Amino acid sequence: MKSYIKRRIISIIPMLIGISIISFAVIHLAPGSPVDLSTSLNAKVSLEAKEKLITQYGLDRPVFIQYLSWLKRLATLDFGDSYRDGRKVIVKIAERIPITLLINILSILLILCIAIPIGVSSAARSGSLYDRSMTVFVFIGFALPGFWLGLLLMSLFGITLGWLPIQGIVSLDFDSLSFIGKIADVARHLILPVFVSAVGGLAGMSRYMRSNMLEVLHKDYVRTARAKGLPESMVIYKHALKNALLPVITILGLSVPGLIGGSVIFESIFGIPGMGRLFYESVMGRDYPVIMAILVIGATLTLIGNILADISYSLADPRIRYEK
Repeated sequence: MKSYIKRRIISIIPMLIGISIISFAVIHLAPGSPVDLSTSLNAKVSLEAKEKLITQYGLDRPVFIQYLSWLKRLATLDFGDSYRDGRKVIVKIAERIPITLLINILSILLILCIAIPIGVSSAARSGSLYDRSMTVFVFIGFALPGFWLGLLLMSLFGITLGWLPIQGIVSLDFDSLSFIGKIADVARHLILPVFVSAVGGLAGMSRYMRSNMLEVLHKDYVRTARAKGLPESMVIYKHALKNALLPVITILGLSVPGLIGGSVIFESIFGIPGMGRLFYESVMGRDYPVIMAILVIGATLTLIGNILADISYSLADPRIRYEK
C-alpha cells in the first residue's frame, strides 16, 4: 500500500502540469482580456495607458512564455497578484476558503447523517409503502432547482416568519455579541445555505445507498448470516452495510474539490463571500492569476480525493489490495 501511495503521489505532478497547460490555454483563448474589461467603461483611458497595463501584466509576451513564468512562480507557491485589485491571490483565496469549507463540510455531514439511514431502511423494506414514499420524497428534492428553493426559503423563514437571516454570514452587531452569541449568530446564518446546499446531494446519495444495499443484501454471505439466525439488524448494519458503502466512498472522494469550490448559485443568493463567488467574479473580470489558482487547487484536490478513495476502499474491504 505504501508503494502504491508513493506512485500515485508522484503521478500527480505530471497530471497537474498537463491540466495547468490546458487551463492556461483555454482562459487565454476566451474573448476579452483583463485590460479590455477594466478600461472599456472609462472613455478617458488612453491607448498609452492600455499598453502600459498590457506590459505590466505581461500580456505582451507569447502565451507559452507567460505560462513558464507562471509555472516558475507556482513552484514557490506564489500565485501572483490579482489583476483587479493588485492583492496577493493567495490572500484573497485564504479569506474565502474558511466559510466555503464550513458550509460544505456541514452540508456533507448533513447528507451522510440523513441519506445513509434513508437508503439502508428503504433497501431493507424494498417495495413497501415506506420505500415508495422515500423514493417520491428524495426525487422531489432532487428535482427542486437550488436557486428557486433558496428564494422560497428566504421568503418564508426570513421575510414572512422572520426566524432566520437571509443575507451574509454575520449580523451587523456581530462584534458587540458575546462568544456564545457570535456562534449562535453564525449558526443562524448558516441554516438556510447549508440546507439548500445539501438537498440535491441528499437525494442522490440516498438513491446510491439504496441501490448498493439492495445488491449487497442478495449476496451469499448475507444469506448465510441470516441462515445462522443472526438478528436482521446485525445482518444489515454489521455484514451488509460495510460493503454497500464502497461506491459511496468513491463519491465522497470525488467531492473533496467541492469543499473549496463553493457554489455560485447559493453564495450569490445568500450574499456569502465564498470561493464560488470569487471564481465567478474572476472569470467575468478575466482575472487570470485568480482563475488559475482556483483551477490548480481544484485539480490537486480532485487527484488527492481519488487517492483517498482508493485507500478508503482497502480499509472498508480487506479483499481489495493494490499490488504492482
